[in-house]
Amino acid sequence: MGKRAGRGMSSLPGLPSPGPKRIKNGVDPGPTGIKSGVDPMEELVGAICDSIIVYPSGWEDTIPERWKNELPMHRLIHVSLCNHGKAEWDEATDLEAMLYMYPASLDFPLGEQWSRIYLHLGTKVMGDKFPEDIRVETLSAYDEGALRDLKRWIQKKKVEARKARRRQEKAQDKERKAELEPAKYEMMRLL
Repeated sequence: MGKRAGRGMSSLPGLPSPGPKRIKNGVDPGPTGIKSGVDPMEELVGAICDSIIVYPSGWEDTIPERWKNELPMHRLIHVSLCNHGKAEWDEATDLEAMLYMYPASLDFPLGEQWSRIYLHLGTKVMGDKFPEDIRVETLSAYDEGALRDLKRWIQKKKVEARKARRRQEKAQDKERKAELEPAKYEMMRLL
């Protein structure tokens, strides 16, 4: 067990403590859920290209391929719901939350609250395929707040990874252009 033995299992490591937070940084997303600074086209592209954020453990490679393949469609549906004010831009999808929790559930026993949340996500994502005896149809307001915090944290990490990837691509483009410049001038001198 090592380091994990003394850790409380009521919250997932690296996440804020559970509790509903509706207004962040003094910005109320308003009734439509659209906050300033969210580019719907960027989110649309991100729905297809963004990284999958998972709990860091040795179990990441056991995530079922069908869930990975379904993720872009879930993200696209989420973007559409956000565009129509039926979902929040700053939250990840239910499938993304389930994918994050999947390796954690194999790495250590989840606490009672996170077990309920994980089973609720399984119920929502898998529908009729999810076993009847462990289905969790609804969550308490407290558990729902913890789930929303998790989804916001995942979305934040996903956007950070997107921006880091974009910065890296720009730096690589700049390096390529710098390498091509001397060759371009050399060719011009030869002509």
